[in-house]
Amino acid sequence: MTEPAPRALLRSRSEFLDGVRQVLLGLPEIKPRDLLIADADFSPWPLGDADVVEALTRWARLPGRRLRLLGSRFDVIERDQPRFAAWRRSFAHALECQLPGEVEPTDMPSLLLADAVCIELLDRERWQARCSDERRWLVEQRERIDAILQRSEPAWPMTALGL
Repeated sequence: MTEPAPRALLRSRSEFLDGVRQVLLGLPEIKPRDLLIADADFSPWPLGDADVVEALTRWARLPGRRLRLLGSRFDVIERDQPRFAAWRRSFAHALECQLPGEVEPTDMPSLLLADAVCIELLDRERWQARCSDERRWLVEQRERIDAILQRSEPAWPMTALGL
């Protein structure tokens, strides 16, 4: 019986950002069907980096891909990550944004979940995070996020409806 993969501890901002970039830049090659990023306001995520946007573009062009953003505020992305905001207009078919119903922003998990890997930011002040491909932990994280998604509603619409 093989031992499960250990959880890597990321102990700095640069380690966290490097880990996230590595996963996002590898999307076109590993081809996960679903990608989820959950955060209160997405400010620590490198979604607006040119290389990340290019990788997201190549990945989103594959059939049946879906990026879900689960967050309390999307105005920070619009303001601070304009490349990603522009990308969203071109790839709205592959993007689903959700606002959690009963989760306070301070209780919102901060994680990236792809098919076979998860990176969770545990402490924004100290930039401590964990990364793992351990199957049991991935299932736990999916269940945790699914419980929040079940009580969420659509957010960050492409157009504002009104009279």
